[in-house]
Amino acid sequence: MNSRKNTKYAAARTGIPLSARSSALQRTTLSVAIRYAAALLPAAALAPAAQAQAAAGAVVHHDIPAGPLGQVLSRFAASAGVALSFDARLLEGRTSDGLRGSFSVSDGFARLLRGSGLEAQRLASGGYTLRAVAPASASDAPIGVAVTELPAIEITAQRTSSTLMRPTRQSTRLEREEVDELRHASDSLATVLGKAVPGMADSSRTITDYGQTLRGRNTLVLVDGIPLNTNRDSARNMAALNLASIDSVEVLNGSTAIYGAGASGGIIAITTRPAGGAPHAESAVVVRSSLSRPRADGLGGEISHYLAGSSGAVDYAFNAALQHIGASYDGKSRRIAPEPSQGDLFDSENYTVGGKIGFRIDRDRRVQLAASRYVAGQDSEYASDPSVARLPAGTTVARPIGGLRLDHQNQLRNTLVNASYQHRNFAGSTLSAQLYYRDYFTRFTPFDARAVSTRGNNVDQVMQNSTVWGGRATFDTPLASNLKLLWGLDFNQERSDMPDDFFNAAVYDASGGVVFEPVRSVMYMPPLTTRSIGAFGQAQYKVNQAWALEGGLRYEHARASFDGFVPLSQIRAANPAQVKGGTLSYDAWVSNVGATFKPVRGQELYASFSQGFQLPDMGLQVRNATPAFNLASSALEPVKTNNYELGWRGGAGELQGTLALFYTTSKLGDVQSFNNGLVLTRTAEKIRGLEARADYLPQAAPWGYGATLTLMSGRETPQGSVHDQTMTGYRIPPAKVTAYAQYKPGSRWSSRLQATYFGARDSRLNGVASFGRREVSSYTTLDLVGRYQVTAQGTVTIGVENLLNRYYLPAYSQLMRNSNNTSRLPAPGANVNVSYRHRW
Repeated sequence: MNSRKNTKYAAARTGIPLSARSSALQRTTLSVAIRYAAALLPAAALAPAAQAQAAAGAVVHHDIPAGPLGQVLSRFAASAGVALSFDARLLEGRTSDGLRGSFSVSDGFARLLRGSGLEAQRLASGGYTLRAVAPASASDAPIGVAVTELPAIEITAQRTSSTLMRPTRQSTRLEREEVDELRHASDSLATVLGKAVPGMADSSRTITDYGQTLRGRNTLVLVDGIPLNTNRDSARNMAALNLASIDSVEVLNGSTAIYGAGASGGIIAITTRPAGGAPHAESAVVVRSSLSRPRADGLGGEISHYLAGSSGAVDYAFNAALQHIGASYDGKSRRIAPEPSQGDLFDSENYTVGGKIGFRIDRDRRVQLAASRYVAGQDSEYASDPSVARLPAGTTVARPIGGLRLDHQNQLRNTLVNASYQHRNFAGSTLSAQLYYRDYFTRFTPFDARAVSTRGNNVDQVMQNSTVWGGRATFDTPLASNLKLLWGLDFNQERSDMPDDFFNAAVYDASGGVVFEPVRSVMYMPPLTTRSIGAFGQAQYKVNQAWALEGGLRYEHARASFDGFVPLSQIRAANPAQVKGGTLSYDAWVSNVGATFKPVRGQELYASFSQGFQLPDMGLQVRNATPAFNLASSALEPVKTNNYELGWRGGAGELQGTLALFYTTSKLGDVQSFNNGLVLTRTAEKIRGLEARADYLPQAAPWGYGATLTLMSGRETPQGSVHDQTMTGYRIPPAKVTAYAQYKPGSRWSSRLQATYFGARDSRLNGVASFGRREVSSYTTLDLVGRYQVTAQGTVTIGVENLLNRYYLPAYSQLMRNSNNTSRLPAPGANVNVSYRHRW
């Protein structure tokens, strides 16, 4: 996952790395398709071995993204199934546009090394090495490749890559093959990242990413540069896309001024599968089943297809996927209850469809239009038994209860439209610009809010509508061979509201909590509009081969407004009083400085100070407002964070590692909500921690090993107090240790065994439990993934999540989001995922 550019020798190897209920026809069709796929998988696995591996001169499809040349070459060698060794000094500072299309080993190396003064030399062992040669002429072009072919232009919103210096922060990058492999031992992207990224808390194992912080703070989630975060945070950001559409994920730890609002804890930058290259396609079928209790209702699966290519100046891509998620069973073979606080997607039908079309104006300019839609809709017969809420908290777990009658269940709808433009020579700069639009809807599980006066004493079901549009422009301006300026502008506008459906409470009680009879619809939160505009500049200066410096400044202005409305607390009043509307404006200057130092080859030290800016969740306070609410005097000042970091990366030989020490502060933390919004507070915060990782991947041996460590603590000082206290468990996660062993005896077969440990943590104050403040017990999981290439185009992958079928509760469930047993959910027991992927 980390670049190995600074090692003396680098070895290439495979990285382990509906608004209404779904129709009966759709469910039947998908069920038949999944069973058909299940029947095909064993046959694919028994395909003749003679078809498995292409000869050195055979043409194989590759999909290698842009990046440092050494990293790209290593990934190509792994994809081609050949060993590659080289002196990393030959590639220092070089980058590559990547390689997409079908090539033989020799042609692929020739394409990647064209113009570099290097060539790949085949060794007697069958492996390859690099050597310097005279500059290539036109006659040296590989057969079948025209010298006049224009280089690829990759449109991206990434602002953190640079050829002058490496990042002054901890980062983790997962390529498509790694994401695809790791998802076979996880139930979602949130779980994948929780296991793979130092500094990130564990996932909830449900649809929500509430409490899954990065360095104890919120993260900004970007998909092709489009922010998935909304100011009225519904905490379903990482659930709003399908894993099959992901090309890579890069996680940058720590606050940053480059992207502005929302990145106080870091950035999760997701890139979807690209357009262009030689015409190619990929189809995949996945079957998932519980091993804890194999049953038909626990069967799930997915069918997906992706194609891409180019014709002249036009390139294109299309992807589609249809998925069914079945029931989930814990380590004691019991069905896991629905999550009534933030929701889940058990028993759901989901689909995604997307496309990209690009046009190359000339060798320096390219435009692209992309659109995608993801819909996930639940259709379950089970509700969460409300009777467990009357038992002492922590004495039992949530229980499912059959007979659910609810017209509209949990749902996600996410539509993205993105227009991008890149110009490599815009008045001497490289310009990357985009305009985006997002239409987002989500529906939550019904909630018994009769004990919450601000919600009108009702059994209700909340929804959220959000419409977002915006744009950004980034200029990369070289000022000298060792100096550049990155600068740009951002604009974002969001309009969100929250409708609310009321149900007949008497019918609900008489049914035992399974029948929801609609009564009326009201508005929980009125339309809330937030608008922000920012400008930034970031300079980088490479002093010499040892030292590099950077520094930047950003200005952010934000405005929020809403109209007057009748709050839920006044719904039943004879003369309901209104909450007066209003407008607030904020601005902030944030800065960052950093330096890297290479005392010797292969070792690098860095230090940085960076600030982040974030608007508090305004909707959290507005939706629960009383008639006396005054926006101007509310606790809604912006959050400004300071992040200090010291780090090292490097290693010795084939042992590589990273280490980061960080300390973050903020005078005002985010708005904290207690008792369903009746109590809102801000606190001064201090968070410190350590993140480390090590990987040992010897070239001469089939075995490889790695581990990560995360330790963190946080203290807060409540308003009006001079004494600090430990922060809640939803902000500061327990200690985390991960370890893996991988085995790759050849180019066709690889396997990975991974362990993840989360420690115990007590967030209570003076031994008293409250929201987010409970004692969390430790737990360990073991996952196994194996991959076998059965033909030159076909690959079978088998993954077992929770291999030992351990019964445990994730930290999210132990903290009990509902503050009662209905949100105390065990994690899934052992599950198997089997997939077959075919490249056309």
